[in-house]
Amino acid sequence: MNQSFLKIKNLTKEFLSEYQADKVIAVNNFSLDIGKGEFVTLLGPPGCGKTTTLRMIGGFETPTSGEIYLDDMIINDIPPNKRDTCMVFQSYALFPHMNIFENVAFGLEFRNLPRGEIKKRVEKILELVGLSDMGNRPVSQLSGGQQQRVALARAMVNEPKVLLFDEPLSNLDAKLRIRMRIFIRKIQQEANITSVYVTHDQEEAMTLSDRIVVMNHGDIEQVGTPEEIYARPKSKFVADLSASRPTSLPARWWRVSRENRR
Repeated sequence: MNQSFLKIKNLTKEFLSEYQADKVIAVNNFSLDIGKGEFVTLLGPPGCGKTTTLRMIGGFETPTSGEIYLDDMIINDIPPNKRDTCMVFQSYALFPHMNIFENVAFGLEFRNLPRGEIKKRVEKILELVGLSDMGNRPVSQLSGGQQQRVALARAMVNEPKVLLFDEPLSNLDAKLRIRMRIFIRKIQQEANITSVYVTHDQEEAMTLSDRIVVMNHGDIEQVGTPEEIYARPKSKFVADLSASRPTSLPARWWRVSRENRR
């Protein structure tokens, strides 16, 4: 692995229970080193702590304890809009009254960049995601896959050090999810952006990732390459997770995942 670029050290998040009586540990002493340009997926069932971990990296949740370092600088106290990270949300969170160009340019305009630079950067990223001829189209007229590309472009145009994905494909149909996961991996590799991706879909994790972090009840069960997770599970939980994948996965996964991760 490359030298650590995003370092998560002993990260813990506690919430009060519904009746404010007991503490619920959502993330328990999570530690992980992620290399520059690496694509890491947090995989596990609902409630395992993966989204809470992602939100702490992005600054949307405050850790109870632990540290997050980005490029050797601790970022715990930096608010989300000041961190060098960008989130692609499950709902896309696009502005329906704006067209594609305006949605993608929004973050750059908020930072008061010169008009010429904004135009240049937005046109470049729209070309990268295959929407270069659609800048004037309202987002309300887009398909789910096109909206997902706009959300990705809006995050990437800010040139963040880390790109965060919160189950971005869960609202798409099965065939489109397969196409979009290949597209996301291709774009991530071309831009060489360090990425952290959250999903409960085992096949999605296997196809996209350089490494997978399997989580269960706030704890890390195993960290490894897709091949290691698939072939050498270190716990019954990880083995059961592997066994729950469709029987059609292995042959197709070995072929597609290797092609995507080259």
